[in-house]
Amino acid sequence: MDSGVIALVGIFALAAVCALWKFSHGRSIERRLAAQGFETCDAEAPLLERTWRALAGRDASQELRLVHCRRRGMLYHFTVRERPADGRTSDETANPGASYPAYLFDVRDPDSLSRGAVTLYVLPPGSKVLRKLLAGVIDLAESRPSLEVGTHPWSASIVAAHGSTAGKLDDLMPAAVQEKLARAAAHGYFITHLGNGKAAFAALSNHRDVDLQIAYLAEWV
Repeated sequence: MDSGVIALVGIFALAAVCALWKFSHGRSIERRLAAQGFETCDAEAPLLERTWRALAGRDASQELRLVHCRRRGMLYHFTVRERPADGRTSDETANPGASYPAYLFDVRDPDSLSRGAVTLYVLPPGSKVLRKLLAGVIDLAESRPSLEVGTHPWSASIVAAHGSTAGKLDDLMPAAVQEKLARAAAHGYFITHLGNGKAAFAALSNHRDVDLQIAYLAEWV
């Protein structure tokens, strides 16, 4: 058989394996969410999208969609699909975008958590490769001012912080809340948003332990 044909067959076989893994991965998450009591709520996707867009600081030019929406009480789970905004450099525009699972819910006593909207990017300390990848995500996604992160014992888990105005994270968020959010990294989360009485947590797309994710959120809801 011609080497070119063999290579083509190999490419198609690899694509088929990847598609099968993605399908199996998605079905596994669906089963775990159903076992946790989540039900489909796709009709609420437009409202959830507007809420997510506001929390994440995405403007109207940012392509963003929420799909596979599910709900248990006031706790929502969905998949975020986004691409860089128009008008960026050609290299960034060529980026295929991001797709990741996320949760959204109302918080108790929001004023005690943060004085204003705050977004934290978190990863376990020492994750050099993931930190580099996350830095790329931040460069593509963030247009809001950065916040200076303190030197607390848990600060190594906070890769970056952003808010509506520049300043220090310590001035906007109590240390105990920072520590609690930093622990989200150990449960598969890499972005957390607080604002307008709501909290949102974005998980790494390859993190499959839905039960671990929800167990952490039980500390908030």
